[in-house]
Amino acid sequence: METNTVQDPVQSDQGQDNAIQPEPTSSNIHPQTDPHQPLIKFRESSEEEIQTLRKAVSESNLFQLSIYFLDYLLRSQTVIFEQIYRRQALPRIIASMIVLSAILSAIYGLTMGINHSLLQTISAAIKLPVLFMFTAVICVPSLYTFNVLLGQQFRFLQTVTLMIMTLGTTTILLSSLAPLSFFFAITTQNYYFLMLMHVAIFGLCGVYGVQYLYRGCSYIAYRMGQPLNQTLLRIWILIYAVVGMQLGWRLRPFVGRVGSPFEILRSEQEGNFYLSVWHLLLSLLFGPTT
Repeated sequence: METNTVQDPVQSDQGQDNAIQPEPTSSNIHPQTDPHQPLIKFRESSEEEIQTLRKAVSESNLFQLSIYFLDYLLRSQTVIFEQIYRRQALPRIIASMIVLSAILSAIYGLTMGINHSLLQTISAAIKLPVLFMFTAVICVPSLYTFNVLLGQQFRFLQTVTLMIMTLGTTTILLSSLAPLSFFFAITTQNYYFLMLMHVAIFGLCGVYGVQYLYRGCSYIAYRMGQPLNQTLLRIWILIYAVVGMQLGWRLRPFVGRVGSPFEILRSEQEGNFYLSVWHLLLSLLFGPTT
């Protein structure tokens, strides 16, 4: 006697649902079907690219790796994000990006003090990397703590790596504008113009850098199957900007006023960054104010 087996349609549907739920990977990101997919579209990275980067990280020294990341930060960001998500060789990535950020920011710093004296040039080249690194040290703990309290699964080293990558991206753009800074430093003696020019350049580079941070956080949050807390990230970016501006104010002068004596740090510390920019703008438009 032949027996017909009738399959439960509910169980069949559940089996199909389970069969089409693969673990998210860097190559199956589809904004139309995934509720956690960020609004940003990422270039798909192949496993070959990921393994190539992994090999470079393991075999190159820190200086070589820093140069290697110059191209990757500009062209293959998704590959780096995937490396951070997988938590592969993060300490070496952090160390190499610190080297890269220090070198590139020092290059721009050399152009800031060149119109004053050799000592001012050297001082600015040293203080600018210090500014970036101290800003990161101050702001990373708050970013990590907020993420943990709000349920994000970012690990501490992942957070640090994203922060250092942000500095790397910022300083790459900053160093690319060093020739422009050098040109105006040797062709004009207008202190107010130079200061406002540097403020504008730092603002532009900072915005570009935090966009990299936003993209990295969006990618890693998606790979973890979590929606990104955008409100938290925007609040933190504001904190990061305020800390950077105020710390830069405390470490001034970077640009020495022609005819004034050399100072490592300004003896007069009253006021703040925002009032200083306002006074610089008024002085540029209407002449020096008291």
